Amino acid sequence: MQEKDTTQTDPDGSVPVAALTQSGIPVVVLQPTDAGYLVLTPCGNTAEITNGAPIDRAQVVVDPGHGGEWDTGAVGPNGLVERDLNLKLSRAVLEELADRGIPAATTRTFDYGVSLSVRAAFADAHEADVLISIHHNAPTWVRGDGPGSEVFVQSATPLQARADSARLGGLLYEEITTALAAFDDVAWSRLPDAGVLRVLQPDGTDTYGILRRPSTPSALIEYGYLSNHSEAELFATTEYIRVAAQATVDAIDAYLHTDRLGTGIIHEPRSFDPQSSSTPCDDPSLEWN
Repeated sequence: MQEKDTTQTDPDGSVPVAALTQSGIPVVVLQPTDAGYLVLTPCGNTAEITNGAPIDRAQVVVDPGHGGEWDTGAVGPNGLVERDLNLKLSRAVLEELADRGIPAATTRTFDYGVSLSVRAAFADAHEADVLISIHHNAPTWVRGDGPGSEVFVQSATPLQARADSARLGGLLYEEITTALAAFDDVAWSRLPDAGVLRVLQPDGTDTYGILRRPSTPSALIEYGYLSNHSEAELFATTEYIRVAAQATVDAIDAYLHTDRLGTGIIHEPRSFDPQSSSTPCDDPSLEWN
């Protein structure tokens, strides 16, 4: 008797680009197997999963920065941890995108590590129109007269930003800083060149891997300074999450559906040569035991 083919495909017969594992982890699908899928794990290994739920193509990929035991990000004076704040805001952004009918997916669904190469591969597998990486900054700098939000964008050459990434970054900067400035009694931290920026390594490539690695038009957002007591108190509120999520999606919506240009472009790049050491990454369980 011929064995039944258990290869998992979409209803149209195609293999999905990504799947949600039994334990709720979004993963890139590398190829089908008899039992399910061969996938790319969050830490960049390969594994076989069964019963993965196909993830539809996402127009927008939302990346909650940091995650897991080894990569907490900044910690506020009120105990708020960046990896958790980024995830909470990302979930609100995803809800707002869904409300507007914009197909979206996320690189991380709860607290575990995800390598930068996997985050980039996830967006590229979807052939997404937008990848945004959500972060909150440290250390605290001098007082500013408004939000010190920074949006980092991709380079086309060492001398020039990628046009699509720069437009995305400009819209994000405009919408986010305008929205956050409406909060009263916040002692903002701000660098003099805050805006839409590039950061380059000595070889002229983008320093930040989440911008250097993907082909997808991408932007990394630092909404403000979690290390600053005044801002940390704001970031712990549900009102901040609501306002920041709406402003973020307003910018994404404008990028996708209008020809609007943003503001805040800083043409002179910063320079930063990161240390070569890598952050450890422990793969979460992909399936329930």
